Amino acid sequence: MKFRTSLFWIGSIILVIGILSPSPVSARTWTSVDGKTLQAIFISIEGDHFKLKLQNGSEILVPKDKFIPADQEAAERFAKIGDNSFTQASARQIDVQLATVLKKNGFSSFNEPLPDDLFVRRVYLDIAGRIPTRAEFLRFAEDARPDKREALIDELLLSPGYASHLFNYFADMFRVVGTSRDVFTNGIRMDPYVNWWREQLQTNRPYNEIVSDMILAEGNVGQSPAAGFLLRDAGMEFDAFSNFGQVMLGIDISCAQCHDHPFDDWTQGDFYQMAAYFGNTQRSLGSAAGSMMGGGKIEMPNAPAGWKDNFMKWAESTKGINPKDQNSNQFRFFVNALGWNLADNQAMQTILPHDFIGHGGKPGEVANPRTLIGSPAKMGGKTRRQALSDWLLAPDNPRFAMVIVNRMWSRAFGRALIEPVNDFSDDMIKRCSQPQVLAYLTQEMRRVNFNLREFMRILYNTRAYQSLATLSEPDSSDAYYFPGPTLRRMRAEQAWDSMMVLAHGSEIDTKKGGDGSFYKKVLDVDFKSASNDDVWQHYQMWEKLRGASTAMASAGPGDDSPVSVGDTDLRASELNQPAAAASMLDTFGQSKRLVTDQHNVDGSVPQVLALMNGTVTSQLTGTSSKIVADLESLDGPDDKVRGVFFTLLSRFPNKEELDWGLQMMEDYGDDGISDLAWALMNSPEFLFIQ
Repeated sequence: MKFRTSLFWIGSIILVIGILSPSPVSARTWTSVDGKTLQAIFISIEGDHFKLKLQNGSEILVPKDKFIPADQEAAERFAKIGDNSFTQASARQIDVQLATVLKKNGFSSFNEPLPDDLFVRRVYLDIAGRIPTRAEFLRFAEDARPDKREALIDELLLSPGYASHLFNYFADMFRVVGTSRDVFTNGIRMDPYVNWWREQLQTNRPYNEIVSDMILAEGNVGQSPAAGFLLRDAGMEFDAFSNFGQVMLGIDISCAQCHDHPFDDWTQGDFYQMAAYFGNTQRSLGSAAGSMMGGGKIEMPNAPAGWKDNFMKWAESTKGINPKDQNSNQFRFFVNALGWNLADNQAMQTILPHDFIGHGGKPGEVANPRTLIGSPAKMGGKTRRQALSDWLLAPDNPRFAMVIVNRMWSRAFGRALIEPVNDFSDDMIKRCSQPQVLAYLTQEMRRVNFNLREFMRILYNTRAYQSLATLSEPDSSDAYYFPGPTLRRMRAEQAWDSMMVLAHGSEIDTKKGGDGSFYKKVLDVDFKSASNDDVWQHYQMWEKLRGASTAMASAGPGDDSPVSVGDTDLRASELNQPAAAASMLDTFGQSKRLVTDQHNVDGSVPQVLALMNGTVTSQLTGTSSKIVADLESLDGPDDKVRGVFFTLLSRFPNKEELDWGLQMMEDYGDDGISDLAWALMNSPEFLFIQ
């Protein structure tokens, strides 16, 4: 096939295409070096040929040097992220549906198109989670290709910054923590779970597979890092179920734990019957009672019977450890950490509380599992968690895809199609401002097989997204029809990461912190095959982890010592999760990860002081800062003034701003550049996404 098709000239291919029936998806138009064109969908690069799919479904191989340079660049991009024919078709369909409803409600069209300077800053912040560097801004501004926006979107979606920024969102949504200070983790750090999330997003793992892994995980976070999802609230199982309902189903049923929901149809019985799907999931040592769970508990989950007692006695007789001695706190804590793991225990049940007054049982009775919405979950010899996972991720589940669609739309547009994202009823779905768009996007999420990168690629390519932001904040009770995104303030992580790129350049995207691999190594014990001496070696490794600063550390090559990462000049996703109190991230509203979606973008006096007088601002705008140093190579005061605007605001200054900057330089010399940088960083424009 390769030999035969390589003999065809592109002109012959075009002749064939001319008689083919049209496709519902408008394929990309490819142009030869002699100006001839063909429409085809890119499949792959094979050696020095491009494999393309014609409108009749047949595949051809064409030498890549037959194409113009722009098409060769597009093919190299598509080889990494996929052809964009379906992406563009889906984006157009969304725009048509949005525009139809807009016109019905008195809007002539979308907001004005976004100019290039606002576009480049917005997509860097929305996709990569930071502002562009001066070089990145100028590269885009000087690019004359007609598809440069599509190309930049693809480039950013393939960049390390995409996964870093998306991690911040899911860490807030799933309350991802690494620190042992968290009250819901029994003092056990979750660093391997933190890094597992990073890895899932870096490899663009489908969202439904991520969720399946979290629901079905077994063992501790060393053996199975995804177990961190259910271990997050060990001992607070009903709180864990409430959060499951919010993030997976968009339903907040938490108040039904104590009484029937006052504003919705959920009953107390509904709560306990749905929670019963996790009722025989043991999350800790048998000596630690679960929250309102009944039945026998395994002493050490996933370990042979009597393992814990045998190991403790061995340690006492051979290592001189007295488990009851206060000096053995670290040893006892290590054993408990090993036992803080997931196992299915059929002897455990969800018991209705003593004050239960709802339908579906009586106080003290066992709650039988039953799904809240849609078709019943089918057991068929499965564990409860397996049945729940299959039900949740089934194509006919009315909620799962819709919930993540609604959330991803909110990330792009600053407002969800249905608010709030973690609690909406069927009636709210019907009454939302763009119900057809919601239904279509839910279908598209399934079509792309929960590939979040491809789904966001669709949204960013819409005319609606590439419109000027709506400056007036829509009232939460009013319908918003999405003539464009809403004006948003940067989230804490975007502000921090933007400051880091100002201080260190784009290299900050690839700079890594600790990955928790040493902690993972410590807890990764095979209870069935490891000897007592093997486990003791893990305990000795544990002793080297004293203090929270080293727990996120990496495993040293070929030894049992942690490699600590003390550098704090990292992107937010690479730092300890969550940030410490009173840090820059905390000051600007990073979630404390105690409840779902806890971040805030409210202004405060500490934020103003941090920007005006904080150490980070001083480092960025002082005379020795990178911002000032990078401008030394520019010719003339006017270029330097423009350079400051390119660096801080990603746009050209208007005449008044240019004159203002030149006057500052004339009055204060290079100190005037520092003052200008300080003024722009403290302007509202710096912190907002237009």
